[in-house]
Amino acid sequence: MTKMTKRACALAVALMLLTVPGQAANTTSANRGGKPVVTMGDRPGAVVPGAGQNKNDTKQNKAAKGSNTEIKNKKNSGTQVSQGNKTDTKSGVKTKQTTAAKRNLNAIYILPKGYKDITIRGKAQATKKQAAQLIAVNNKNLPIGCSAGEIVDLYWEEAEREGIRPDIALSQALLETGYFNFGGAVEPWQHNFCGLGTIGNGVQGAAFKTPQEGVRAHIQHLLAYSSHDLPKTKLIDPRYDKAHNLRLEKGLITRWSGLNWTWAMGGEYAEKIINTHQLMLRCEDKEPEGMWDNYKKQQKELEKLYEKKMKEREEAAKKYKKSGIKDKRRS
Repeated sequence: MTKMTKRACALAVALMLLTVPGQAANTTSANRGGKPVVTMGDRPGAVVPGAGQNKNDTKQNKAAKGSNTEIKNKKNSGTQVSQGNKTDTKSGVKTKQTTAAKRNLNAIYILPKGYKDITIRGKAQATKKQAAQLIAVNNKNLPIGCSAGEIVDLYWEEAEREGIRPDIALSQALLETGYFNFGGAVEPWQHNFCGLGTIGNGVQGAAFKTPQEGVRAHIQHLLAYSSHDLPKTKLIDPRYDKAHNLRLEKGLITRWSGLNWTWAMGGEYAEKIINTHQLMLRCEDKEPEGMWDNYKKQQKELEKLYEKKMKEREEAAKKYKKSGIKDKRRS
């Protein structure tokens, strides 16, 4: 192989191994005030107050960079790379070798040892103040009709009642909403914090009048995936029955890692949730400024908007009632 061919292969491998940022990393708050994103290499992150570069992160990131520029022997590393077309000297026939590079998830996300076994049910590891810190530093003006302290309290109250991990459930919401910055098809007035009923292409999915209802529906949906038990509160999750029946048929999902390719169509969805939770654990256990700001005026405005939007949905539903369009929303 010529030097030029080797360089071309090395460049191809480097491009192929570039890390893909997580959903939360793509959303930027206008209220960060120029604060730097916590240094964690190419991992999807967020601003974390008081957090510094972890030594282990530095080592892992150096290793990741090395893997991006070197072509390793298949037997030694287990990583296969594309080497273009080769000519079989015996037959003179060109054969194409195309292989995929193995992603080093630990170089992309912050993943604790044994993270795949972390259960959906259980007690919180992070504190409420740590959760509020992570929210406040990434979004100082919440658009959901409640303060950082109130949304944290709601997740702890609703999740603990059902035996769900409140800190990781909230981490999932932060991932889904981009720290409540939104920016996608789902809008703040919907209080849809976990992608209920969304499939992309502008489909907004479920909507709830208050933050509490949105949180409750989220927790009920997690319960539908992970337990035979019925919710202890009135059922408001519109997708509960469909999701629960499917899990009873195919088996319950009791670990966060099981949400990959089920809750969302992604093979690293759970890793992104756990990554967000690890960022939460790095925050100070201290009440952030503005944790209990008054959002009552905003809440009333959102409730009016909710009623207006739901009327519009009802009118649109009547037009398509006889269309027979199949329900393909996320379960």
